[in-house]
Amino acid sequence: MNINLYIEALCTALFLWGCGYGVYMKCNRGIAKNARGQQLRRYLSAAIIAALPMAIAQTTLFQPIMLMNLFVSSAWLVTYPLLYHLTNRKVSPDYDNRLDIAMGIYLYGWLSCLSAIFPNMGFIIGIIDFALLMFPIFQWVYYFACKGCIDADGMKMLQETHYNEIIEFLRSYHPLKVLFVAFSIIVMLVFCIWVNEFQPLHIQELNIYQLLLLISVVLFITIYLWKPNHGIFVRTGVAVLYNVVKEYVANNNRYVQELQQRVDALNVTPLNEPQKKSTIMMVIGESASRDFMSAFNDVDVNTTPWMTQMMQDKEHFIVFPNAYSCGVQTVPVLEKALTEYNQYTGGEFYTSMSIVDIARKLGYKIHWYSNQGHLGAADTPITLVANTSDVAKWTKQELNKVQYDENLIDFLDEVNPEENNLVVLHLKGSHFNFENRFPASHRQWGKAGDDDNIVNYKNSIHYTDSVLNRFYDYGRKKLNLQAMVYFSDHGCVPDRHRLPNFGGFGDTRIPLCVWLNDDYCNRHPMRAEALRKNRNCYWTNDLAYELMCGIFDVKSNHFKEFNSLASTDYHYTKEELVAMDGKIKIKDDNWNSSKEQK
Repeated sequence: MNINLYIEALCTALFLWGCGYGVYMKCNRGIAKNARGQQLRRYLSAAIIAALPMAIAQTTLFQPIMLMNLFVSSAWLVTYPLLYHLTNRKVSPDYDNRLDIAMGIYLYGWLSCLSAIFPNMGFIIGIIDFALLMFPIFQWVYYFACKGCIDADGMKMLQETHYNEIIEFLRSYHPLKVLFVAFSIIVMLVFCIWVNEFQPLHIQELNIYQLLLLISVVLFITIYLWKPNHGIFVRTGVAVLYNVVKEYVANNNRYVQELQQRVDALNVTPLNEPQKKSTIMMVIGESASRDFMSAFNDVDVNTTPWMTQMMQDKEHFIVFPNAYSCGVQTVPVLEKALTEYNQYTGGEFYTSMSIVDIARKLGYKIHWYSNQGHLGAADTPITLVANTSDVAKWTKQELNKVQYDENLIDFLDEVNPEENNLVVLHLKGSHFNFENRFPASHRQWGKAGDDDNIVNYKNSIHYTDSVLNRFYDYGRKKLNLQAMVYFSDHGCVPDRHRLPNFGGFGDTRIPLCVWLNDDYCNRHPMRAEALRKNRNCYWTNDLAYELMCGIFDVKSNHFKEFNSLASTDYHYTKEELVAMDGKIKIKDDNWNSSKEQK
């Protein structure tokens, strides 16, 4: 028995306890006095248990394996509480992230037990070390890439991102940076295996009592850390976020399961039916910012020649220069835009009526064509809504192959002009990488491969304008197009990497325009006049459902007139509108449109 090793184990316990409690106190705010005492005791118990394997196996901290265990432990102990604190310290008065700290302390004891009990399994324990390290490493990479700690929106974005988007995102960085990160990860894996495989833990041969004690400790820690639903791991920061998104997906599945029940309760009455078969078209843009659209703002080049020309006809083509997105990510935005769920009158996506539901009740045949990539009916609210259409098709997404938005025009040949149709077209628009959003033959400014994001973004906006022109011409000539609505999911700041959270109003200023033909204006004069009257009103796109209900010109138990730009009852002002689920006030945006219409 070596008394010095017991002292070293005690010192290690005190070190873990002090570090854990120090991080807790420094990286949390608004902590109650009883919570401080509770965590003081929690971390003391954890530290004593974590140091027990050292005392039982009579080993020293200053061995490569034990130092590796301490490194893994410290990474967990510090990472999430610190990154959350750095992100939220100026905006949140209280938060209490304590379980990542406890997880980190216990990991030291758990890994030390495994190393002592299984000295010949260094390869496997090295892989475990690496897997555990990837959690904090991922969080640090995310923090520096996205300028903040990962949250639920970031977790959703990661799960909903198409593989082609991942490839384009990686290509946005210099290849050497990507290679450096990949190489660093491989080196970390090799190092973890090397330490555990080739630098074995030096301990005296364990007697049966020591072995049984170590097995007892490792079993206790294993159950305490990894128990499903109630273990510490499932209550740590990233695990909680993952489960929040998992619950979100599970609730979204109810959208399909309860569809018939919702539709049976839907009452829709058309106020004026069309005299002959016709089509209404809704085009959903991607990452289009009105800041870079000459129809909405003074730009050094004419990025929207078709829109600018159409604006001369103020009776039929109405541009809304004060439109905003309700968020900065496609899925959270469109789950509101496509349904009656919004920031103002509340609700949940999976219990809400959609634009498709309203159109079907009116007898429209719904065609949904998308260039966004189909991820599966259970993956996002967008695909859930799309798959309730009569026809839902996506352009074929192939690795390293670009599909341009003009390919959607081919789908329009399927639309029968002898029926009443709602046609939804979901563009790839100006999604990064901007140079991949338009054919080389359509480039207006700059040179191919110059990596000028602003110039390439303007080219993508110009290309979208030309595609809208082609949709309009096709619909008018072949489908008796009555109305066409275009808005974007969110905006973009092209010279900045995409962020999953609010990074300024440049991400929220979006285009909105509506075209109406003579027949529509004659048969729905009040709707047409309301749109003209409201052209300078402020609007967020979670109210797109009500806009479309107004254009359909209906009364419904699931349509609130005061939410619709196509209604004289529309009442929202800049001071009342919000984004990011109410966290951001539109009134705080100092940008003023240079092209408000009179």
